[in-house]
Amino acid sequence: MMTGLLWLLLLACIAAGVWGYRYYRLLESRARKLKASLENANRQLQACNEDHLEKSSHWEKDKEKLRSYLKLLDTLINTIPNPIYFKDAEGVYQGCNKVFSKQILGLTRDRIIGKRPQDLPDQVPSDLAAAYQREEAKIVEKEGPHTFEAQVQRADGQRRDFLFSLAPVSDEAGKISGSVAVLSDLTDKNRAAQDRIQKEKLEGVLETAGAVCHEFNQPLQAISGYTELLAAQLEGHKTFSYIENLTTQIERMRDITDKLQGVTRVEVTDYAGNTRIIDIHKSSRKV
Repeated sequence: MMTGLLWLLLLACIAAGVWGYRYYRLLESRARKLKASLENANRQLQACNEDHLEKSSHWEKDKEKLRSYLKLLDTLINTIPNPIYFKDAEGVYQGCNKVFSKQILGLTRDRIIGKRPQDLPDQVPSDLAAAYQREEAKIVEKEGPHTFEAQVQRADGQRRDFLFSLAPVSDEAGKISGSVAVLSDLTDKNRAAQDRIQKEKLEGVLETAGAVCHEFNQPLQAISGYTELLAAQLEGHKTFSYIENLTTQIERMRDITDKLQGVTRVEVTDYAGNTRIIDIHKSSRKV
């Protein structure tokens, strides 16, 4: 009986050993698979980290390039001597150069950006703001650049003539999202043009006046001589007063020719409705 029990115990031990061995092999297989999975996951994580580091490096390089480009752009627009500003589609200032901020509005850029011209009535009077708005709307109608002349009130309070050169700014969809404007001071140029026109007018007036005086003086001298002869013969006669009046008118005519010869500028006056003629008295230095 004891021998049977021993055999049973021996068989149980063998069965337990076999089960334990198989269980061990199962655990070992699972461990190998888990280790392989962990190693694979680790390789994937390492690859992700390397890819992230590479992309981060590219991003940093791109950001640095963008910062350098923006710095170059800011330096460029601030080097340009013309006033420049940027607006969005709503007419809100989004940027400008130092010439525009200091010489035109007399404000720092942080006080300009985010504002409309209507928000700065002390710097941009309402009549000028309305004129700018009307003209800037035309780049949407034309879907392209637009130029116009208008007055600008500078920071010193002077109003000067400027040429606005506008160009539309489009978004990725091709829709106009704003505009950029470059201003050119035309005041001196316009004044020079006006001076040239005045000079040309004056030259024409002087030529006409010289010709009139030359042709007018000879018959005037003859009339004056005959009048003096008549005055000498009719002295004491009842018609002598007419001679005196005639002499007065002759002197007036001489005064007119003197003023014609002394014309130095062109001054005009209204005459007979819509007609304008040269005001000889104001145009002559011999007043």
